[in-house]
Amino acid sequence: MIKRRRLLQLASLLSAGAAMPKLYAASQYNGRLLITLQASGGWDVSSFCDPKVNIPGELEITRWSNSGEIQTAGNIQYAPYANNQAFFDKYHNDTLIINGVDAQTNAHSVGELHNWSGRNSSGYPTLSALFAASQAPEMPMSYLSFGGFNATGGIIRSSRIEGADRNALTTVLRPNQVPWEAAEHPLQVKAQMTMIRAAQEARLQSIIVDDTQLPLRQLNASAYSESLRSKDDLFAFADIIPDESAFPSDTDLGRFAGVSTLQKQMMFALLAFKSGTACSADLVQFGFDTHADHDSNHEPLMAHTTDSLDYLWSYADELGIADRLTVVVASDFSRTPFYNGFEGKDHWPIGSVMVMERNAAWGNQVVGATDGAQNALEINPSTLMQDNSSGTIIYPKHVHKALRNYFGINNSAASQLFPLSNTETFNFFG
Repeated sequence: MIKRRRLLQLASLLSAGAAMPKLYAASQYNGRLLITLQASGGWDVSSFCDPKVNIPGELEITRWSNSGEIQTAGNIQYAPYANNQAFFDKYHNDTLIINGVDAQTNAHSVGELHNWSGRNSSGYPTLSALFAASQAPEMPMSYLSFGGFNATGGIIRSSRIEGADRNALTTVLRPNQVPWEAAEHPLQVKAQMTMIRAAQEARLQSIIVDDTQLPLRQLNASAYSESLRSKDDLFAFADIIPDESAFPSDTDLGRFAGVSTLQKQMMFALLAFKSGTACSADLVQFGFDTHADHDSNHEPLMAHTTDSLDYLWSYADELGIADRLTVVVASDFSRTPFYNGFEGKDHWPIGSVMVMERNAAWGNQVVGATDGAQNALEINPSTLMQDNSSGTIIYPKHVHKALRNYFGINNSAASQLFPLSNTETFNFFG
């Protein structure tokens, strides 16, 4: 049951949204844009941004360290694994690594919940949902989701584009068009649609101004009226989606991970940003839960992920929005610092978060640390240095609080509904 105080807070937030100008144009938004990439299943950070070499007398932690050494790009250490060298050589100045983040669980559902909402019990929205609700909730598809964890906390709707399917998306953006035809074949002619829209708007306005109506019905009518007015922005999104011949190809990652649509997800998200239709998006790459044949399954998946991040930044440059974009990459947790009997790795709660932004003052930096067996070390929130007396383990809530502060949304009406109480402030971003 919803507590009375919580119900009043939600009502207050809805009322604030209802009071905003009804002729808001989403294309006017020129603030920051957020993408989160969920490496679903639990990525192996010991073979990525928190590299570990084998310790004599201990179980083998990484196979690459039998013949290779930890590499460095700027101030960032990385494993000589997959395509890590090309990625970090190109992007280390734009990258912050937060190591030793404790998800406090080995369960996928809790790991996703904790890392993407900042809380290990249900009810809080994802960072992307909170960002969209705080920055531009009136956008037609403010918060995009391509799968994975996408809780909204009831503060904003999630626009889900399953499988990065062009036809499915076009059907939503242009419901009066047959999406699989090259030319437009309207289900109703333009004059008919104009009459339908006028009738809809007249009926909605009659409800909005009728004081005998229930307030909730008036609020819903107002929201629906606003959604009709925002169709021009949806059309703008549809207009810039290229023909499928220009789409990046799906990538077959083998039997374990299957076919990846990650780069298509990236294309759709960036086009939505460019058109003024959305300001945040959750992307997902499945397949990181490598309990068997870890290296043979994990390595191509990691390479595809970093190659796709390179595609993301290149395409954002092409669209002219790279300077507004922040990208957060994380996972449910990490993999064990040893192999199991099936040459796989199991679940390990201590992982990493990667944050990227063009020409960021906080780039080329690593914060947080683990020991040689991948156990989290205590970090001083003020100095960001290891401190066993005045430090604390870094938890997802610390990362979320820092990102809220960085984006300037910590005191927004939406954020106040979901406070991160009793949470130390880590100034990861300078």
